[in-house]
Amino acid sequence: MRRFFMVALLLVAVLMMAQVVELRWTGFGGGEEDIKHANAKIAAFQAKFPNIKLVPEIYPDNYTQALLASIAAGNPPDVFLLDAPYMPTFTERGVPLNIKPYLRVLGVNIEEYYPNVLEVFTSPDGKLFGLPKGFTPMVVYYNKKLLKQAGLSEPNDDWTWNDFLKMAQAMTKDLDGDGKIDQYGAYVGKFFYQMCPKIWSYGGEIISPDYKTVAGYLNSPQTIEAVQFFVDLMKKYKVAPEPDTVSALGGLGNMLYTNRIGFYISGHWSLFGMRKYIEEGTLEIGVVRLPRGPYAKSSQTVIYATAWSVIAGTKNPREALQFVAWLAGAEGQKREVLEARIELSGHIPTNELLVAQDKWGVEKKFVEIIPTARIPIGSRVFDWYKAEDIFAEAMDKIIALNTPVKEALDWAVKEIETKVFGR
Repeated sequence: MRRFFMVALLLVAVLMMAQVVELRWTGFGGGEEDIKHANAKIAAFQAKFPNIKLVPEIYPDNYTQALLASIAAGNPPDVFLLDAPYMPTFTERGVPLNIKPYLRVLGVNIEEYYPNVLEVFTSPDGKLFGLPKGFTPMVVYYNKKLLKQAGLSEPNDDWTWNDFLKMAQAMTKDLDGDGKIDQYGAYVGKFFYQMCPKIWSYGGEIISPDYKTVAGYLNSPQTIEAVQFFVDLMKKYKVAPEPDTVSALGGLGNMLYTNRIGFYISGHWSLFGMRKYIEEGTLEIGVVRLPRGPYAKSSQTVIYATAWSVIAGTKNPREALQFVAWLAGAEGQKREVLEARIELSGHIPTNELLVAQDKWGVEKKFVEIIPTARIPIGSRVFDWYKAEDIFAEAMDKIIALNTPVKEALDWAVKEIETKVFGR
């Protein structure tokens, strides 16, 4: 009898072992903090789902290309991180699973997520290819110390780009009297992800509403005027440093953290780097919407987001879906957002907790801005990253070579029409 009992126990143990599923997952980032947070998530998830063994995989720097290579080789992970600008790159290849039909079974309440964040990962025909890992709208950070020193009040949500300019002029100074500016009222990034929300908020456009062409949009009079304004902040008004000047003054981070930049347009990720200096009391910042320009009725901004997705051909769809639902749900987002604090959460209850725990008073403003943020162009146009590279080259022509804005944008339109739209 005892022997029979021992055999039975052994069979149960074998069956339990056989039921353990190995699930491979990946996302960009392999730094010490990334690994620390990944391990914490693994431990928490496997405590709830002991039948699922998570195997994290770290890809090299070029995450997207490495992931595509693993798919082409027939050895993709089960769960992967889908970056909004590359969504069509994957969806048009049939890579991610449409998870919408499984939400109810998984216990996912779609009402707990921001509609415009979900829209980023939703195709025009209604398929949902991921649940949010995290996201951010682009905002204006402002240095409260520099505003006070200039005798200025903090900006409000109804301010204009003209207000921005006047305030930046008041904060731009030569501190040591050597004839060179070493404190700037603003920093203006030249890359597409930085310029896109600025162009929109000024009243310009970049692409047609149907995402079919940039001709007549990226080089429209309003967009040309918008780009000219932001170049003038550097070239004409000299309230923003040119790229070479930033390097000469120790880099952007050094300038931000030592109170030498008044306004800085960026996303929630920048708050992560500022946190140390805010806690030390050497940096005091506020957050406000982007100003509106002469052709915009209201302030506009953009959502930059990532989502957890499931490979359509995974051998373990049930377990992969369970993991994605957990990562994007209350427990996973607690570890992703409330502990890491790099991004905002697409999960509304988690963001409410983030606001409640915020001792600096900036998270509430981020959350207030979310409903008015637009989805990124890259989430709708295949290979849009090529257009972003072309735009960056156009900005280099304007800033470094003094090419007229219209000429540079006309050139960019031709290049994008050829290399992105095939015309």
